[in-house]
Amino acid sequence: MDYIVLDLEWNQCPCGKKKEDPKLPFEIIEIGAVKLDSAFREIGTFHETIRPVLYRKLHYMTRSVIHMTEEDFEGKRTFPHVFADFLIWCGDSPVFCTWGPGDLTELQRNVRWHISHGSLTGRWPFPFPFFYRDIQKVFSYVYEDGKNRRSLEWAVEYLKIEKTEEFHDAFSDACYTSKIMQLLPPDDVRRYSSIDTYRTPLRRSEEILVRYDRYFKFISKTFQNRDDIMKDRVVTSTRCLSCGKKIRRNIRWFSDNGRNYLCIAQCPDHGLFRGKIRIRQNADDQWYVVKTIRYACEEDVDAVRKKQETLRHRRRMHRMS
Repeated sequence: MDYIVLDLEWNQCPCGKKKEDPKLPFEIIEIGAVKLDSAFREIGTFHETIRPVLYRKLHYMTRSVIHMTEEDFEGKRTFPHVFADFLIWCGDSPVFCTWGPGDLTELQRNVRWHISHGSLTGRWPFPFPFFYRDIQKVFSYVYEDGKNRRSLEWAVEYLKIEKTEEFHDAFSDACYTSKIMQLLPPDDVRRYSSIDTYRTPLRRSEEILVRYDRYFKFISKTFQNRDDIMKDRVVTSTRCLSCGKKIRRNIRWFSDNGRNYLCIAQCPDHGLFRGKIRIRQNADDQWYVVKTIRYACEEDVDAVRKKQETLRHRRRMHRMS
């Protein structure tokens, strides 16, 4: 098993959002990757600039960030050829590692777009469920509170890694990410896996439930009707992180924005838990849920209760106005 530390650069429609292809808002123009073995030793690299076929002129924002011009793409290969070689280079059972979740979403979106246009053939190349390592998240768990998400450059400076190359270059950023990964406790990198949700469960039998040290994560099947989500008993159920039994909710699910829901539940044997439901849409505009159940303390309960009271106050004021 090898770790593939991946970074991408992409372009967007230079004529604005109204003229973009909604199936491909970001077109990949560079792949950079570092391969590490199971002991996090570097054993290979991959780097190639990709000639765009949809957005051939650089968006002004892209131009301001990356270190390339349109001339740099002349004579380069297109995505299907580069991606085919990249997959071969990755090997049979790669574990992808990225700084944040965005790169894997855009990689899959680009693959799907090229498949739909007939320029890429073969079976879908990514597993389901798609587990990967978000090094940005692991860095936060190791060095901060697990909630902050720092920039790559911030983490490089924090760890006093020598800055020898420019940032916002796919290969340079992949190299920096791999160096950060090599300085993290290996057990933490392995423990804190993430689940990519570009492809989501289609049916109940495919739903994903993973137990981590600090929380449960549940990814639901898709729903055609958003209003059906919070009526689903599997979605709204709460279980103890220690014994796995269903537990009673002291504060029922509520939301102040219609997309995120909170609750507090209690196990008679193992104490308090905080639940959070995030309602999202997948690549096919279907609805699904990411639910987490975490251990909670009295401060967490107070914070959730205050949010609920604020919501009730807003509703009362709205009715009176």
